[in-house]
Parts: sequence; structure tokens; C-alpha cells
Amino acid sequence: MGFDQLADSIGGFTAEWAALITEIPADTIRRIAHEFSQAAPNVLVHNGWRTSNFENSFQTGRAIAILNALMGNWNVSMFSSSGETSSALGSPEQPPYPRVSAVRLDGIPTKYPLVPFKIGVFQELRDAVLTGEPYQAHGWFISRQNPIQSIPHRSRTLDAFGKMDFIATVDISLNDTAWFSDVVLPEASYLERYDPLLPVGDKAFLRQPVIEPQGEAKSALWIYKQLGERLGLGDYFNYTDDEDYLIKQLGPTGASLEEVRATGYAELPPAEDHTYAWNTPSGKIELFSETLDKAGFPGCPTWQEPPIPIQGKFYLLTGKVAQHTQFATQNNQLLHKYQDEPGLWMNPQAAEKLNLKDLDLVEVSSEVGRINILLRVTPAIRPDCVYMTPGFGHLSLGWTTGFGVGASDSVLHVTYTDKASGSQALSQTFVSVKKIADHDPEAKYKPLYLGE
Repeated sequence: MGFDQLADSIGGFTAEWAALITEIPADTIRRIAHEFSQAAPNVLVHNGWRTSNFENSFQTGRAIAILNALMGNWNVSMFSSSGETSSALGSPEQPPYPRVSAVRLDGIPTKYPLVPFKIGVFQELRDAVLTGEPYQAHGWFISRQNPIQSIPHRSRTLDAFGKMDFIATVDISLNDTAWFSDVVLPEASYLERYDPLLPVGDKAFLRQPVIEPQGEAKSALWIYKQLGERLGLGDYFNYTDDEDYLIKQLGPTGASLEEVRATGYAELPPAEDHTYAWNTPSGKIELFSETLDKAGFPGCPTWQEPPIPIQGKFYLLTGKVAQHTQFATQNNQLLHKYQDEPGLWMNPQAAEKLNLKDLDLVEVSSEVGRINILLRVTPAIRPDCVYMTPGFGHLSLGWTTGFGVGASDSVLHVTYTDKASGSQALSQTFVSVKKIADHDPEAKYKPLYLGE
């Protein structure tokens, strides 16, 4: 639905128009478009990873999904996944969850009416802690997140931690968030624990321990069951241990846990109905969304010029590297051995204008903080951008390998939020770069952690 509205919305955007923005020749854009359409339906545009760059990047994701829909690749190149809600697996019996009537701290659904309840807006929660609106929060329970590293404007996040009466963290290491917590519940790593079965296609795969948990570490299934029982909520954790949880999942399949442990997966029965139910008001693929339109957002993806840095400032880019997993593995001694020394990428043209050279120690500053970091001059980046790898500049003295290595991008990032999706706009922060005076040899070892 909505093809005519989509066609009307993109009529003025030509290959020549796109060439001026992308720096890709118009003829190349046309060639790729023709090759792409000729390969349909066996063609796919990948939606990428962490495309939350600007406040309207939700529309970028929609544009990619719409292009795939136009190619007719659903159930050809793209297949639905059964996921954790697969009816082919069982689950422990439990009563229905009680209805929650309290106002949420993250602005859902009042400020962000379209963001799913189960996702939330993490950075909005942090800001609500600081303002005390709509009410003052006093405790924070954190699991498998590291907000001190992952939320923009780190000094603001530390201020929010300072307002808490109690913080409990479940994690496999004493990372920055755990370091500032009152209680840390040590979780077993993926090598030490079972995880619930994961359905993919016609199989449900098992993650199982290969070593015993180290120290006092326990699986998340064990931790939450113990907490639930102590809070009088034992009916919601109706399993005796991790293996019993898996046995209850396997019930409808007829497979035993011993069999699945030997093969690594359980065969799932074929689905009786291959019809996919689209979660839209019409039940169909909607190229034009009346839901978005009624909420005050463009019903079709609409081009919006991103903010442009003023002279002397740069887009701050961040991203993933092969050696590490987000903010979690920088304390691993083997990965530390093979990682590149953290640095700030800058194009040679930009470096020359600022009289900077490779391996200079520079100060990088934004409107919310500043850091010291080594400069890496490379033609692999645009002149209007700089790049730094996230996951460094840790504060926790419990990270004996990762502490004090590099600098944290969250010190620099300004908090911008996509109003439709609630995502952080991580490429909308602008920074300036200047050389640290040669006469200050200790500057490298005085990282400006808190953005002072």
C-alpha cells in the first residue's frame, strides 16, 4: 500500500542530485540501480549495523526496507525468523504479567509514542534521573548494559549515577558501570553457562557451557530466579535450574536435552502456515505509513539535509572493529595484544590545514567534553570527518588491562535523539581538534575522563 504516495515523494530526486551529495557519479548510480532491479527478486539491500547517525536516521532504515519490498524479495531473499517467540518451543508455566500503570521515566509513550515498550529510550531515562521528572528515581538495576560507556555525554551519566540511592549491576566483568555500582552480581560468561534455545529457521540451537563458572559467577537464569523468589515472585520463574528450563523448552519437540547437547540443536517441525502477519494497521506492507503521518512524521521517507559542521569542526564518527565487541572486551589480554593503539583518524588534507602530523597528541573537544588522544592521519576518511573507536578510556580500576587505555567517545558525544525511533543520533556531534603543546610530555597520561 502507498505506492502512489511514494512515487510522488521521490519524483524530484535524480541521480544527478544524489551525485552531488554522495560524490558517486550519476552514471554509476544509474548503472547500479538498473543492475539491482534486473536481479530482482533475488537481491537484497542490507540494513547495515548502527545506522543511527542523525535525528532522522529512522527514515534511512525505512527507505532500505521499502526498497527491499519493491524488489519483491520477501520470502525469496529475506525470510522471517521464528525467534524466541516460536510456538514450536515450550516454556515454563507462569501467570500473566501484571499490568503496569506507572509513568515510565524514558518518555514512552508520552514523548515517544511510536517507540515499542520493550525497547525504550535509554538516554531519556538518564536525563529523567537528573531532572527528577516525572518523579525522582532512587534505584537502578542494570544487566548486560554499560551506560557509562554507551550513552552520550558521559559526565552527565556519572551525575545521574551520583543521584541514585542504590545501583545493582549484573555483568561478567567489573566494567565502568559495575565499578560505580553498590552491588555487582557476577554473571557467567558464554563459555560457562547455558542460554535459552535460539530458533533459527527449522532448528533451535543450544549454547552450552564448556568450562565451569569461575569464582562466584552464575547464569542469568539462576540470578533472576533467585531474585524473583526472594521478592515473592517465584511463580514467574517456574524452573529448578538452567537444564530444567531447557527441558521445558524442548517439551513440544520430543527431543531430550542429552540429544541436543550431542548435536548442538533440535529439529523443529515445519510451520503449518507460511503466511507472515505484518504488524501494520492494514496487515500489508505499507510504503506510506498512516501511523507515522498521523503522529506528525513523514508517511514516506523524506530527504532532510543533515547538520553541517562549521569551518574548523568535524563530524565525529564511531564504529566497530574486528578485535572487540562494543565496550565489553577491551580488558581481554589476548585481544588487547592484537588491537591497534586507539587513535583519532583524520584526513591528510584536514591535518595539513591544522598543521598536524601522524602520531601527534591532540585535544579533541565538543560542546560537552574533551579528550586527549593520538592522531592517525589516513586517506581512509573524508576531510570533514574524524573517527575514533568506541570502548576505550575506561574508568574502572577493576579492569587491570583496559583501564586508562585510549579515550572514550561518550565523553564527546552530545545527546541527540531520533523523535520517531528514540535512537541516539551518534554522528551529529561536531568536534574541534588541536595539537597539545610539545612541552607537555605528560599530557598523554592525563586523560580528561570526565570531560572537564
